[in-house]
Amino acid sequence: MPKAARVSDTGSGHGCHFPPTPIISGSPVVKIDGLPAARVGDSLIPHGCPVCPAPPHPRSVSAGSSIVTIDGKPAARVGDAIGCGGSITSGSPIVTIE
Repeated sequence: MPKAARVSDTGSGHGCHFPPTPIISGSPVVKIDGLPAARVGDSLIPHGCPVCPAPPHPRSVSAGSSIVTIDGKPAARVGDAIGCGGSITSGSPIVTIE
């Protein structure tokens, strides 16, 4: 089972040189390892490409668990997609979500 994603966990970069950025929003109620749980729709820090250069664009979790919801939204996990490209690459060392 994939690790649960939380605020501060990382989303991969994509494209030419768009860098990885952390998740910055999550559940106001549910904590995983003391950090807010990430869900579909939660934001990551925007990123841009310093090489192209391309201006920063917003990022958010776009896929999650089909079974587990947090505050009525699918729970985010390592491997789940980010809307602009890339996926969640780090998560809880203890909690997994189907």
